[in-house]
Amino acid sequence: FVKYFKHYSPDILTGYFSDGFDLPYLRSRAEYNKIKLSLGIDNSQPSFSRGRITSGKIDGIVHLDLYRFIETAYSQYLQSETLSLNDVSKELLGEGKHDFDFAKMKKMTSEDWKDFFKYNLHDSELTFRLAEKAWPDLLEFSIIMQEPLFDVSRDGMSTNVENYILHNLEKFNEIAEKRPLHDEITLRQSRGKYEGAFVFQPKPGLYENLCFFDFTSYWPSIIITFNLSRSTFLESKEKDSLEVDVSGKKFYFSKKPGFFPEMLKEVIEKRKKYKKEYNENPDPFKKARSNAFKLLANASYGYQGFFGARYYCPEASAATTAISREFTKKTIDLINSKAYGVIYGDTDSIALKLNDHTKKETLELLKNINKDLPGIMELDLEDFYKRGLFVSKRTTKEGAKKKYALIDEKNKMKIRGFETVRRDWCTLARDLQNKVLEYTLIDGNETRALELIKTTIKNLKERKIDRKDIIIRTQLKKPLTEYKSITPHVVAAQKIEASGLPVTMGMLVEYFIAETREKKSLVRDKVKLPDEKGEYNIEYYLEHQIFPAIENILDVFNVNIQEITNGKKQSSLGEF
Repeated sequence: FVKYFKHYSPDILTGYFSDGFDLPYLRSRAEYNKIKLSLGIDNSQPSFSRGRITSGKIDGIVHLDLYRFIETAYSQYLQSETLSLNDVSKELLGEGKHDFDFAKMKKMTSEDWKDFFKYNLHDSELTFRLAEKAWPDLLEFSIIMQEPLFDVSRDGMSTNVENYILHNLEKFNEIAEKRPLHDEITLRQSRGKYEGAFVFQPKPGLYENLCFFDFTSYWPSIIITFNLSRSTFLESKEKDSLEVDVSGKKFYFSKKPGFFPEMLKEVIEKRKKYKKEYNENPDPFKKARSNAFKLLANASYGYQGFFGARYYCPEASAATTAISREFTKKTIDLINSKAYGVIYGDTDSIALKLNDHTKKETLELLKNINKDLPGIMELDLEDFYKRGLFVSKRTTKEGAKKKYALIDEKNKMKIRGFETVRRDWCTLARDLQNKVLEYTLIDGNETRALELIKTTIKNLKERKIDRKDIIIRTQLKKPLTEYKSITPHVVAAQKIEASGLPVTMGMLVEYFIAETREKKSLVRDKVKLPDEKGEYNIEYYLEHQIFPAIENILDVFNVNIQEITNGKKQSSLGEF
């Protein structure tokens, strides 16, 4: 490997979770075999810095860990169940990993080895294609933050914000603040939290003819409009200063423009400029440039409340949130006063029923609201929807926040907060929930969805469900030895390790819950790997996968799923 690497002489070595696994594993194997892993241009070996995940550095060669960058720059936009190479590749490249039965590794034939080589080579091809896909973003991050590729591929968004500040201070005639030391960080961490954003709790139900309004860049627009930052924060009230009431405590800010809000304003203007350029003449680098400034703007609010920030200002963060609550409430009251019906409001979004109003009238309402908003604050139309389902929290009748499903006039669905995007649910539960939502939103009633639920439960009880559909997949978030609680996926990982196969942080563990002779045994005692013999546990899959996935949807239609659980007659669902 070293000989080939030297012959190729790459500028960049890339991997997927190569900081956490590939590079340290290669280094360990080399040491075990008394070989020097001399990858550096000066023949030095990779060095590793400490952190949540170690960072592997090679002298003279840029080592990029794509997993780290995708986690920072892409994860909030991805629908993937996990950030595994398989899931991310499926979403970004349209192709996943090859299948390989790792149970065969106990006794490999010549053909098995060939399949194993193909499996690994394909992983490398996917990683290379992901690197090509991410290259515009990596390059634009490096240019905009003015930091090396090695660093921008690993830095979190707060660090990116700070680097952007430090490299642009000269324009604002500012001197860099010192980095907080350990004692100061500890003090900051001990401070109490301030009140969060205003939430207008939804009343669970199926609603017709609605739309969503969104505040554009809500948090940064408030920071800019009201000049909220460390440099503008005042210890006491001054003439013409801004007063913000935060949970009964008064905070004061100068109206003289501070460099942080001014810099942030510049970031948003650049975001708009590059977005416009991309729309007029699309190419991956314009899109990446626009996205980098969007992420910078969105991270600015969190940065001011981040305990490790040089420009830490919890008063500015608290004031930003207080002002957001005020404007969200005012906007909701105004919408309701115009004979619309607000269904839900959270952070920067407002959902409303049009009632008897037309789309044209609704757009005119939006225009009038924006006339009265100060500074650069702006409310935008997300979209119109023909139907929307809002549900309650589990075990309560209270509306759940950030949990709803919508369908537009082209029957395109938007789902937020449901288990369809959770990582620890089997395919059967996720597919059932998805179909129940789809049928309910398309039909405007629960009839077809209930028939599907009846059929699914019947098939589950009669063991007609394919095993692959009841497999649960959970990602190991830390080394196996660091887990104090022995949960089902930890048990599965321990079984894999006991079989002689490697278990690493970040890997996806697959298992199912089986029937056991002991009726009162714990769930973790029923864990089996996909290739182990055993029947799936009907009771577990009904009570812990199927019912939780659909019960709050059925609650909207007054269908009590617990009556099915207890084996009682349920008029809406009938007998099974």
